[in-house]
Amino acid sequence: MSTFSILLALVCAICIAGLIRRYARHRARLFAPPGKTRAESAQTAHNPPPGLAGRMGRAARSAARSLAAAVTDVLLLWRTARTSPYRWLAHTLILSGFTGLLVFHALDDIISYPYIAGYESTLDPWQWLRNLFGAMVLCGAGLAVLRRLRTPALRRLSRVQDWLLLAAVAGIVGSGFALEAVKIISPHVFTRMTDEYFLPQDETELAALRAYWSTVNGVIFTPPASTDPALLEQGAQLNENNCVYCHAETASAFVSRALATAVSPAAAPLNNARADQLLWYLHVGLALLALACMPYGKFLHPIATPLNLVARQGSRNAAGPADIPADIPTDTPPDIPTKAPAAATASPPSPVSPPSPSGAQRRLGLEACTRCGECSLHCSVAPAYTVVGNPNILPSEKLLSLRRYTEGSLLPAATDAFAEGSRICTECLRCTDICPSGINLQDLWLASKSSLKKEELDGPNTTIRQCSAAQWANVLGAQGKSRFEQEKGDGLADRAESFWGCVQCTTCTSVCPVVAVCEAPAKDLDLMPQQIMNLLRMGLKDEALGVRMVWSCTTCYKCQEHCPQDVPVADILFELRQIATERFKERRLTSCPLPAVSPVRIPPVDGGTGPTGPTMATTSTAATVATAATVTNPGTALEPNTAPAAHTGTSDPSTGTPA
Repeated sequence: MSTFSILLALVCAICIAGLIRRYARHRARLFAPPGKTRAESAQTAHNPPPGLAGRMGRAARSAARSLAAAVTDVLLLWRTARTSPYRWLAHTLILSGFTGLLVFHALDDIISYPYIAGYESTLDPWQWLRNLFGAMVLCGAGLAVLRRLRTPALRRLSRVQDWLLLAAVAGIVGSGFALEAVKIISPHVFTRMTDEYFLPQDETELAALRAYWSTVNGVIFTPPASTDPALLEQGAQLNENNCVYCHAETASAFVSRALATAVSPAAAPLNNARADQLLWYLHVGLALLALACMPYGKFLHPIATPLNLVARQGSRNAAGPADIPADIPTDTPPDIPTKAPAAATASPPSPVSPPSPSGAQRRLGLEACTRCGECSLHCSVAPAYTVVGNPNILPSEKLLSLRRYTEGSLLPAATDAFAEGSRICTECLRCTDICPSGINLQDLWLASKSSLKKEELDGPNTTIRQCSAAQWANVLGAQGKSRFEQEKGDGLADRAESFWGCVQCTTCTSVCPVVAVCEAPAKDLDLMPQQIMNLLRMGLKDEALGVRMVWSCTTCYKCQEHCPQDVPVADILFELRQIATERFKERRLTSCPLPAVSPVRIPPVDGGTGPTGPTMATTSTAATVATAATVTNPGTALEPNTAPAAHTGTSDPSTGTPA
């Protein structure tokens, strides 16, 4: 066994071990079979499993969809063309060129020689094709580099692994061209070939062949070969009789021959240093190194991305491929018959829901990212990244953190940043729709959010519910303003003109969808929006930071749009949440430092009722609201962030309006 074969076997073993390790490092709980949803269970109850013919039909349709996806999405890259023709051109050049090099060069002993009659890598058209494929790869890599450099947002997102992969591709192909160029000018290579395949009858024949190869194929001898026409004619005849069966003229290797001509002035030192051997080691070493790195980072995507595209079967939404028989209704409600049979009316068919992705599909999707950045460039919350500065807001960066999270290698601080990025995501589906790799990002985001919530790692949204609003007021109030608040200055919650227009009409509460879906709003939300405005009116901003209404707001802006006084209610609630989050981050609070207090139902002090019923809140919060009721005249209210006035009992404690 040769040294090259031993090295190749060793690298293949490293690659396989790395692939197994990468697959096994994913924690099972995120990728566990999700089980059936309620809709799927209901669907199964109404639609029993099909028989053998039905299952075979579904398998055939699924195979047809996978085959279509392999052609359109893997070979033709239609997904990429849909989002970026420029990137489609670059990726097509790299994919087509590299595939051609694998077939007609790297794996020719396995593919080309056994299955192509008369194949010889140094004969045309294969020699010409090899140069064409190499040129395509270099052009594609160059376009990819320009794309990353010309797009500022993409340039900022590019990581070392992105540049390393492009450098590896260009290095392998570039060293291959350089190797072929120095072999063209090398007399050592010519001597090796004549020693193995040419039996001269006398010294004149060898000189004639040297003269012909020096003139036609570019070999540079020291001293130079003869240019005698008679000798050249004899060399051409010898070449025709002995060489054309396995070697075409080097002119068809248009890139390598041009490179050989360019380096011909340095032919003597290159030949003396045996540059052909040095470049062979460089070329083979880079190829083996790339193979060994395949299980790591972005190097895996040439395998994972095509598999994921085939598994997705052309689906571009979060639902994934669904095999919906023609005789089963879809999401459209069934028509109501005028004279329906009793059996049909007793159990109407249920809509078909797409199956939940399996754990294997989620693993595959997690590894299929090419880091092209399209998802981040089209992310609907990308502007938040410029303000918050957390890269996990962007899908491409959040996917890296998710991979580490599933491997259990995400540090606590990084987990908090990952949780913050997950919270800011609006699940608008843009990233899933635009992903050229067909990754079901929507499903991964939902699964990761669920896992974070189960482990109570989803950040302040969970932490804030561990204590009452009054306890958080003590904790966060004692901390004082965070650096974020100090740098930003006074916000809406600090400027009195933002909320002084509130007349406690409760319109904001009446239109709030969060309040509408709560069975006991006062228990679940602590205070209603207009009550929070009243707290701020008295300068009790710290008391409002832990109120659950602040953390349950969906920022739908209904309150703000319907407010007759144009109070920016939604903006204020969002700002309060951001202030509390920054204080959490500054103190690195991942749990409440005080013992939890169970909410206690208290009777309304003044029969206070809003549109949502009797008041129920924690004792401390209710007391605060009662104190807040002392301020009845906005014109005489306290300045922001000052102590409240004494309770005079002249107002409704639940709303703060005059009694």
